[in-house]
Amino acid sequence: MNLKKLAVISGIILGILILMVGVATLFIRYIISPDMVRKTVLPRVEKAFQRHIEIGDVRIGIFKGISLRDLKLYEKDGKDVFVSLSAAQLRYQLLPLLSHRVVVDEIVLESPHINVVRNPDGSFNFSDLLKKEKPKEGEQIEKTPLSFAVARFSVIDGRVIYNDRKGVLGSPFTYEVSAIDVKAKDFTLEHDFPITLSAAVPGASLKFDGSAELANNGPAVNGEFTIGDSDLAKLLSGLPVGISGKMQKLSPSGAFTAKARLAGVIKTPFAMLQAGEIHLQEIRLSTGTLPTVLSGALLLSSGSLVSRDLAVELGKNRFSLQLKTSPLDKRPFGIELSANSGAIDLDAVAAPGKVDKGAVRSSPSGGKEAGPLNLPVTVNGSVRVGALKYHGLTISELSLRYQLANNNFSVDELKGNVAGGTFTDSTKVSLAVPGFSYTTRLSLMGVQVDKLANAFAPKAAGSVSGVLSARADLSGRGTIPATMKKNLTGSGDFTIKDGKLSGAGFISALAGFLGSEDLKVVRFTTFNGTYRVSGEQVMLDAELSGSDIRMKPKGRIGFDKSLDMAIDTRIAPRYTGKVAQGTVGNFITDEQGWGVLPLQASGTVGSPRFSMSAGAIGRRIKEKAGEVIRKELGNKLFKKEGAGQQEKPLEKTIRGLFGN
Repeated sequence: MNLKKLAVISGIILGILILMVGVATLFIRYIISPDMVRKTVLPRVEKAFQRHIEIGDVRIGIFKGISLRDLKLYEKDGKDVFVSLSAAQLRYQLLPLLSHRVVVDEIVLESPHINVVRNPDGSFNFSDLLKKEKPKEGEQIEKTPLSFAVARFSVIDGRVIYNDRKGVLGSPFTYEVSAIDVKAKDFTLEHDFPITLSAAVPGASLKFDGSAELANNGPAVNGEFTIGDSDLAKLLSGLPVGISGKMQKLSPSGAFTAKARLAGVIKTPFAMLQAGEIHLQEIRLSTGTLPTVLSGALLLSSGSLVSRDLAVELGKNRFSLQLKTSPLDKRPFGIELSANSGAIDLDAVAAPGKVDKGAVRSSPSGGKEAGPLNLPVTVNGSVRVGALKYHGLTISELSLRYQLANNNFSVDELKGNVAGGTFTDSTKVSLAVPGFSYTTRLSLMGVQVDKLANAFAPKAAGSVSGVLSARADLSGRGTIPATMKKNLTGSGDFTIKDGKLSGAGFISALAGFLGSEDLKVVRFTTFNGTYRVSGEQVMLDAELSGSDIRMKPKGRIGFDKSLDMAIDTRIAPRYTGKVAQGTVGNFITDEQGWGVLPLQASGTVGSPRFSMSAGAIGRRIKEKAGEVIRKELGNKLFKKEGAGQQEKPLEKTIRGLFGN
């Protein structure tokens, strides 16, 4: 129930007060009896409210005042009770009435119960009371120069039940404010008056201490509002499911206190907030197996929120948060949020191989794309972590800056030290299109690739090593895996120095095809290349240089791990004999005696199939034959006299073609 509705309820209570004052005035003027109240005053009030009213008992005394018991104001249909009071007491002074002033010593409302209902069409059960009928043409409105003041006014044990049949986010609910106690002094319609109010809602107590004024533009207050005795679990359980449903899944618990300085008209709540603070006392949330604890304070000043000693603990990890907002009534709403931590151990959050199965869900292959979003908010800030540990890999001096504005999210200056090297990245995401669109630019310098593989690709652990430098420029769109694969495009390059390739899969299958157990571990000085990403495949053009083998893979690797790649392979002279005895058989050699194998790879990355490229072999034989013939002709033409007997040119040419 918002403050605007509270103002309406306050108006209803005020109407009851005015009714009682009116009764007192008529009593003095006409010396009415209780029976006259029922027959004369009550019908006039019913006509004014257009509601049926019942009064159980009326007692009137010149010195004791007026006492009404069991007062009931019914709904418009006359069936259900809208407002009820067990008793209402009014004590007044006699002499001021002679000057048309009603001075009431005390008004006490005992156990007032108000039932507020919002109907499915959005109207309220008091909506008819807010309609002002225009006077008929020529009708004069009688104005009585009457003013009144109440020395003491109190409400004892009040209750308001709010029944929202329309609901919030489709969920009807009922909410109750109980134990309402009000004490006011020098109550009048003409100026402000001191007032204290206390009440209870499920899970918290409420209190206001200050002054109030029934101004022409609506009720106004000036004072301090506090929330205490809080129990977050009970507080949320009493809220509509549409609001608290997702929060209740986190099983929140803990306590908080809040204090706010209010000054202004109730119908403009943001303008009323002058200052305040909220203190979080170990608010606990359950996020799977990871306990989360929030603590610290939020301060309100000049309409903006600022944090003080705000922190979040995720298991054994702790973040210090710095929060600052724009004025709460500003649109778009601005947030500055930064986080800092000395050390974060993600291994403590979810140890490798011990991930909660309930928390892991396969990505949908179909469905509707997320977005577009139109967020009336801007957010910016930074994150700094001294050391981030993940699956045994430590990322030190991690930092980034981020920004959300005009439905565009960007991460700038993401950088850190990892695996003996450094990395930088920048990312931009447009939230204003279906599926979102994104671009990223990643750079790695001097990173030990085996340590990256151990952390991020455990299945490839031990199969690759070396010092990696790489660049990737990628862009795409989509939040569904099939769409992401279809729209991902980009390019990049890489260099790995002083490393090796081994393990089951591609290298093992290649060694088997070549018939050499020694080539199951391929050591290289450099492995570099470029790649393009498009059409759900990677087009690779690379070169590997090692002491035992040299390869130039060029071709396609599909996102489905399919292969279609030509691999110009050369085997070191000390292995040519072994390889020639295997599946390959005789092959061509180059000038240094390296065996030349024009291979073709197909199948999949995990289960490749190799074959010799007949076309490439034919071309290579022609090239080799031309080289040998040209060399022999040169030797023949420039043969020095006196040289010993030479081998027959044709025989040597044939032997040179096949490395024999």
